[in-house]
Amino acid sequence: MSWLGVALILVALLFFAVDLVVTNHGLPTFGGLVALVLGVLTLSGLASPYSLVSLVALVALAVVLLVGFVGSTGEAFAARGRPAATGVEGMIGEVGVVRETLGAGTPGWVFVHGELWRAIPAVLPEEAYRGDEEEGYGQEIAVGSRVQVVGVGDGRIVVLPFEPAASGRSSRES
Repeated sequence: MSWLGVALILVALLFFAVDLVVTNHGLPTFGGLVALVLGVLTLSGLASPYSLVSLVALVALAVVLLVGFVGSTGEAFAARGRPAATGVEGMIGEVGVVRETLGAGTPGWVFVHGELWRAIPAVLPEEAYRGDEEEGYGQEIAVGSRVQVVGVGDGRIVVLPFEPAASGRSSRES
């Protein structure tokens, strides 16, 4: 048994582990594949009667590892551009149903994302400068209304009334 072959295989495993932890462009994977191939070739020796079989198996293993690591790296890069899907950040944009009336000064309950959340209505910028006597400011959101989450903080969600996008048909009459 060649200790150099064993050492090269251990170095290959180390490179693969480093590639999983460190942000890079696949260089440790390539180095690990080269070390693995050289280690197995050194360990098996080319003079053995079954060297062609082991060489084919080694190349197949190297190709499978290369495809796996390149595929996972591609998925990681693709996931960087996606919005958060879990945790508090994943709540933004979700649509829920009011279970307890929401008012300007009173929080209520909203069922969203499979849970009941304490919610407060968001104040639209154009409503922030209106007086209390004007219509629309401080209006309540009734039970059963659909709302969209626009913010999360202090254990509460901030919601706006949800109005689905208009369909392709025009509502104008001739």
